Amino acid sequence: MRVAILETVKTTGGFEQEFDRLIIRELQKQGHDAILYLPENSNLPVDFGIPIDYVQGGEIIDYEGASHLKKIWLSIQRERRRIKWFNSAYEKACRHEVDAIILTTATYRYLRSLHKSKLKNSPIPVIFIFLGVNPQEKLKFLEQARKCQSYTNVKLKVTTLRDDFKDDNVPKIDLIKPPVLLPEGIKVNPVLSYREPIRIGFFGHYRKGEKDVDGIIQAFLQCDMRDEAEFVIQAAPTSLEDRIDMDRIIQKYAQESSVRFIKGKVLGKAWYDLLQSVDVMFLPYSNPRYLYNWSAVYFNALALYKPVLATSVLNPEILSNYRIGQEIDLNDLTHLSHQMHDFLWHYREELPVYEKELQRVNEDFSTKLFLQNLLK
Repeated sequence: MRVAILETVKTTGGFEQEFDRLIIRELQKQGHDAILYLPENSNLPVDFGIPIDYVQGGEIIDYEGASHLKKIWLSIQRERRRIKWFNSAYEKACRHEVDAIILTTATYRYLRSLHKSKLKNSPIPVIFIFLGVNPQEKLKFLEQARKCQSYTNVKLKVTTLRDDFKDDNVPKIDLIKPPVLLPEGIKVNPVLSYREPIRIGFFGHYRKGEKDVDGIIQAFLQCDMRDEAEFVIQAAPTSLEDRIDMDRIIQKYAQESSVRFIKGKVLGKAWYDLLQSVDVMFLPYSNPRYLYNWSAVYFNALALYKPVLATSVLNPEILSNYRIGQEIDLNDLTHLSHQMHDFLWHYREELPVYEKELQRVNEDFSTKLFLQNLLK
């Protein structure tokens, strides 16, 4: 098959292009030819090493640095352009230039544009991938999905760990497992070995009031395992206020040899090298949307064979079905300290279990199975 990836979003070091790359590489592994469809006069910050063809309708619209009011205007403009991009892709489909078209990170807005475009009548499969659907968007998603039922070649694929559509009676929706996200150029050792200190990586943007970094560090220090473990924390504030608070925290723990800070944003291969450099991933995500949207960092950790310390909100199906780490409670720092102590105390003896279970995760959520479910 010759498969086109239609990408209408441009990010720097973001998930969208990493997800595109994963799909493209798996297409190639399974003997398919991949081509990239881009809006005219556009480019991406990555080179996938595949042919590029352009769709008409204007270049990609970038929100970066835009004010709230400008984002509203840009959103309207993007939807208008999306309809034109879809119409242009339809013309290519009618000429059978490719055998299928994939849109990798769709939302219900894509379907709203689809209804106004010719692409809904495509003579070849058009596959929309949705990265989970949360309750705030579910009704809007269902409204648009129901309108797709007469579109013979439009396929709606929701990557999810749960089934929230049992009673919605929309046969067009196909639920598939998300894939583990193995970064390109990063070698993985699926054999877990013990070393001291056990390096726990706590990475991501810092926003004051969202993550109690100070309290979490205190919990780690109080678990009385500082000789056996090291807490590696990324200090990447998002605002001036966040930066001032982060500087305070760094200064407070400057003399703690078991607490190390990585300052600033880390992008591209350097980001994945950072993930690879630790033994365990600390994932303190508390936003309820992670009950519905799977976490890219979590699925990076799985692909890299990293045991995890994760909250009950973060894709709880993983720790419920695979023994790969410890659930943590951020609402009670004393309890968190006990949980971290128990995890670290038993870490060495549990390594063979973590290794076996991470292997099972990587088989169950392989990119091979993901692509097969995507194209079926």
